[in-house]
Amino acid sequence: MIVGVGIDIIEVKRIKRACCSLRFLQRVFTEEEQKYFEKCGNNPQTISGNFAAKEAVMKALGTGFDVGWKNIEILHCPNGKPYVNLYDRAAYRLSCIGGKKVWVSISHIRGLAVAQAIIEGEDEAYVCCNSV
Repeated sequence: MIVGVGIDIIEVKRIKRACCSLRFLQRVFTEEEQKYFEKCGNNPQTISGNFAAKEAVMKALGTGFDVGWKNIEILHCPNGKPYVNLYDRAAYRLSCIGGKKVWVSISHIRGLAVAQAIIEGEDEAYVCCNSV
């Protein structure tokens, strides 16, 4: 059963400008995410895709920015497939909505990065948490 869906789209040039500041990368992305970006040559499309994925997960969780950027980590399997690790408030929110697994898909086209997040739940139990 799907208990949350989120989507986000962002202009790559917006993230490319933000990446001029090391502070942006350190504030938004975990050390593991930053290592992945370095491995990919700090490609603005890759960074934009991860940024969009974080926002899509926030929307799927129904929290907005209340969970914190680093509480959502987007990593990649050796074949490039993205996956999500949730920490602290994001993990708590996932349990509150009855979520068991977060799936993400990331794509790029013509200066845009888009990501979709789907939260899969085990059953129809849904508990609303007003404060995370």
